[in-house]
This record gives sequence, structure tokens and C-alpha cells, in this order.
Amino acid sequence: MTRSTERPAVTSLPTTELDETSALRHRLADQLADAGHIRTPAVDNALRTVPRHAFAPEVPAQKTYANDIVATRHSDDGRITSSISAPWLQADMLEAAHIEPGHRVLEIGSGGYNAALIAELVGPTGSVTTLDIDPAVTDRATRHLTQTGYDRVRVVTADAEHLPADVIPADGFDAIVVTVDILVRDGAVLLGNRHPSSAYAPSTWHLPAGHREDMEAAVTCMVREAEE
Repeated sequence: MTRSTERPAVTSLPTTELDETSALRHRLADQLADAGHIRTPAVDNALRTVPRHAFAPEVPAQKTYANDIVATRHSDDGRITSSISAPWLQADMLEAAHIEPGHRVLEIGSGGYNAALIAELVGPTGSVTTLDIDPAVTDRATRHLTQTGYDRVRVVTADAEHLPADVIPADGFDAIVVTVDILVRDGAVLLGNRHPSSAYAPSTWHLPAGHREDMEAAVTCMVREAEE
């Protein structure tokens, strides 16, 4: 899994703008490395390669390369219902996942940018599937992944509580990255999946049979234990 050779959303920009966004991207990567969030050459290369601004074209480039979330969708009352995660958190998650070339990776909670970072890590022999319950989110992810040349990433619209059978490889996933609110209870991963009618709709996702013992290693995210 890697980028295709055509990247219309990026190469169509004026040279001066490309130079500016490239400088912003490298400056952000330098900051993340200095702070200890980037710890391996692979993650460093991914963050220096994927054009973060192209996944939020409605937001000024300077803001997309700040070390903070980028809101991409709001509810009627102003709540953020979809966003690009903060770069420091994405770097930490990717480092913790130990994703290698050839790995098959599932991302739960789509947006496009993080899936593109994962695509850089797995390379042409790996695969990336990104899943979200909200069709508006997956439509946006598909559009931006295609425009930036990461169209080999598979985008699926589904509830992670009912993971489609054809999404799971025969030998399972090598890593699962969760970018929605979660907690762990009794061997299950409880997800706060986005839903068009609310900011988050709670659901429960169980790992496929035979993979539950690998849950803590496979699911890379900020986990908070459920209160009894």
C-alpha cells in the first residue's frame, strides 16, 4: 500500500504554495521529533510525506500544520463531530502500533489523513482499510485519498459493532488503529462511533475469534478503563 504516482490535489498547487506547505510539514515533523512523539524513521518519513493540508482544504494551511486537531465537521449546535486528530497523538499511536511494510491494518474512525500515514508505513505490499459509520465522513475520506494519490486505501462505511465479514482478511489484521472514543470492558472494545444524528453513538466491537488475546497489542489508541 503506497501512494499512486498521480497526486492532482497536490501537484496542481502553485509552486510557492507547495514550498510553503512543505516547509510547514517539515517544521511540524521537527517539533514532533524534538518532543519525542516521532521515534522511528518510518513514522518520521510518513509525517514528512503526507500532505496534511490536502485533507482539510477549507482550513488555512498554517492551521492544519499546528500541533492540534483540525475540525472538519460540526453539529447544528456547534459541537465538533469529525476532525483530523492532533499530530502528536497520531505520531504516538503510529509508533505504538509498530506497523511494518506488508502489514494489513484496519483503522476505525475515518478521515483520510491518518489512513494515508498508515499507507506510507505498510508500503506497496501491505493494505489499509479505514472504516466509519458516517457516509459523509467516508465520502470525504474517499475524495481526499483519491486526490492525494492514496486511492488504494479501502474506505468502508459501516458500524464497527457489526464489522462486515469481507473486511477482515483471512489471517486477520496485523494492527488495528482506533481513532474514536473507546474504553475496554470484559474483553470487548467499546467504541464511541460518529453518527450523523449525534456527536458519538456508543457501540461495542468484539475482535474476531482467535484474536481477542491480541487485543491490547492490536488496538492502538488512548484507552481508559471502564469504571465498575
